[in-house]
Amino acid sequence: MENKSRIELANALDEFVAENERPTAENLATLIKRYPQHEKELIEFAASWAQQLLLPPEDELGPETEKSLIDRTMSHMLNIAYQNEKSGLAGVQQEQPIQSLTDEARRLGMNAKDLAASCDLDVLLVTKLNSRQIDPLTIPVLLIQNLGDRLSRSFETIASYLQLPQAAVSKKAFLSRSKPSRVEQQSFPDAIRASSLPGPDKERWLAEASKEE
Repeated sequence: MENKSRIELANALDEFVAENERPTAENLATLIKRYPQHEKELIEFAASWAQQLLLPPEDELGPETEKSLIDRTMSHMLNIAYQNEKSGLAGVQQEQPIQSLTDEARRLGMNAKDLAASCDLDVLLVTKLNSRQIDPLTIPVLLIQNLGDRLSRSFETIASYLQLPQAAVSKKAFLSRSKPSRVEQQSFPDAIRASSLPGPDKERWLAEASKEE
């Protein structure tokens, strides 16, 4: 049954991409009418697709680049759908959304350093994840599972949080009255390479990230 559901979702995503050049509210609503059982996954896919297309005007997307972005988004959404089915998340709709990873950690008596250590990360990586400075399509499924386990949250709730719009940040905000700005998102592998993790931990996470490509 799980395999049939994933095949059905894959077919729905294929239809969406084949029939439309860009996601819109209208074409998304049409597809949801055909596949109401996959409404949440289709909405998340459309949001991720739209986000990937929001590049500066000077960066024109060629056909191959756009296809690569779409393929990555589809692969990521199918991975999430598979994990949801595997975990049997029947009541996830009732779970309250996450406002902050670090707030969730504090609720359980942990600070950012504790959360980082429990997931084999460093504090900088937790900070980047918390403010969504890392491209969600490059974050390994294993890390999403680990965060869910440590924070007593479902896989889907963690994944949804990581796919929210990037939080605005400002350098030395306490000394500046300037409006907070958004920095360009990093890929997870780049964030790992820039971290203070020991070599073996970096290699392990880079190997996990390669599974998402």
